[in-house]
Amino acid sequence: MFIPCASKAVPGPGEILDAHSNFLMAARDLYLPNVVWLAPCREIRRVGREEVIRHLLREAGGMQDPDYMFLRRSSNERQIIDEFAVRFVYAGEGIDKAPAAAGDLVELKRVRILELHGSKVAAETCIENWTVLVPAR
Repeated sequence: MFIPCASKAVPGPGEILDAHSNFLMAARDLYLPNVVWLAPCREIRRVGREEVIRHLLREAGGMQDPDYMFLRRSSNERQIIDEFAVRFVYAGEGIDKAPAAAGDLVELKRVRILELHGSKVAAETCIENWTVLVPAR
């Protein structure tokens, strides 16, 4: 069962994308300059803070009307494990090797494993499960 995040006011798609972009730009300093970002299921590897941020911003741009749901988090001084789901309409571009077509309503479940050196992210591995809920017509 998918339980959407509660909100008093529903922001528009532009506000959500802007907020996500602002978050990523603020979070860029949490990544080491030589961070490695992986999505093994889609055979994607990005190296370097600026390349990772560009990649994440591009992916966010491929999600129309995203609805995020936080599932759980576990952490210690060396690792953070985040699990969330996001439902969105796939724009048809922006997410490399996405197993979905333009206009599909998708649910992406992602487990992010962040390896830390000091207080910075040295590596991020994303384990993903993609489900097309409603195919485009």
